[in-house]
Amino acid sequence: MMKKNLAILMCCVLVLSMLAGCGGGGQQQAAAGGGGTDAGSSAGADAETYTIRFAHIENEFTAAAQGCQLFKKHVEELSNGRIVVDILGAGALGGEREIVESVTMANIEAGMAMSSLFSTYLPNWEIFDLPFVFKDRDDWAAKVDGELGQMLAAETASINMKVLSYFDGGFRSISNTKRPVASMADLSGLKVRVGESTLLINTQQALGSNPIPMSFGEIYTALQQGTIDGVDTSIIYVIDGNFQEVAEYCTETNHSALQMVTFINQDFYNSLPADLQEAVDTAAAKATVEQRVAAVEADLMAIEVMEEAGMQVDQASAAFSAEMIEAAKPVVDGYRDKIDASVFEAAGL
Repeated sequence: MMKKNLAILMCCVLVLSMLAGCGGGGQQQAAAGGGGTDAGSSAGADAETYTIRFAHIENEFTAAAQGCQLFKKHVEELSNGRIVVDILGAGALGGEREIVESVTMANIEAGMAMSSLFSTYLPNWEIFDLPFVFKDRDDWAAKVDGELGQMLAAETASINMKVLSYFDGGFRSISNTKRPVASMADLSGLKVRVGESTLLINTQQALGSNPIPMSFGEIYTALQQGTIDGVDTSIIYVIDGNFQEVAEYCTETNHSALQMVTFINQDFYNSLPADLQEAVDTAAAKATVEQRVAAVEADLMAIEVMEEAGMQVDQASAAFSAEMIEAAKPVVDGYRDKIDASVFEAAGL
């Protein structure tokens, strides 16, 4: 049954993404290469071609993975085939840390990873994972597309990288095997898996749980064996890890957002002719709009899969949210001497 549900989810997200990509696509392609002799000559058989090897760790049914496929589609169309994008997904080239390093060192051209991976090089990027920086998806989009996102994207030039887009990876929830979580008291003492990040550990400690850092691939077995009671991740990644098979409860606490960053090696980007740079930029912008639509729909479909598996899915009440925000304030304040004041200001903190 679970495999069937996952197949349905993957197909639905793919169809949604394809539908989103239909709007205006024909006009863009015609503008890029249809009809005019100048456009035809610039994209002729003797024009130089380029390959972008694009790596990520996602399974194909996630909205972030679909966003990468949309980027490929748009780049290849807008460049009239002069750029070919080779998607290397599902961890084919290693984990996210390896992908970031490979793009930085120009071993591959492009990739996608969680924003937290950049904080190793760029401490200001910690702002993205601070608790309750973003109120909801609209607030998140306004900030990552506005001054905050632009300011942080500019910093990646120092590691020879250019940010292409911020994809929507959803807001974090807490899934567990023990009990419904409707208050801080319910969180108390729960052994909750977090990513291997001091900030994520600090956040769960502030919320009253017992955080246990662990790689994503270890979570399923750890839940089965009771090594952990729960996991801190967004809705779509509950399904990505099949945690609905071993956990009974999920609360959408929305304590932080997961932004998936797509990026390209700066030297490679600079080596492209101006018209192909424009094609890459336009493709990234189009894919971002469509991916964010797909992310909302993917979350709704993921919840259906979770509930069909017998999982109880709840939303945090206003009172519970207020309780968590208050408890997490010391975590936010603890990073004011580690993150530039201008970044805090751009985040509205």
